Amino acid sequence: MKPQPTLIDFTAQAMDDGFDEIVQKEWACDLVLEKHTHPFDARVQLSAGQLVLSLATGVQKFESGQGFFLARGVEHAEQYGPQGATLWVARKL
Repeated sequence: MKPQPTLIDFTAQAMDDGFDEIVQKEWACDLVLEKHTHPFDARVQLSAGQLVLSLATGVQKFESGQGFFLARGVEHAEQYGPQGATLWVARKL
């Protein structure tokens, strides 16, 4: 099994790939964010917890150690798991 990257590793790779900003987000347990978009591309890594991401193309569940890319302007909804979640988000304007 591949070891989970650290925030330092994630930040270094994201900056090398041209992302402008790296933030760590903490989300409350069972939080639901209704459909919305972002004005930036996002590379997301879950460092703890769970996230269900709902897109027009379907629903995907992510757990600690997993990540995904979301292009700017893509409508989506988010639902966080019973323990909440900690995300590292690289943003590219």
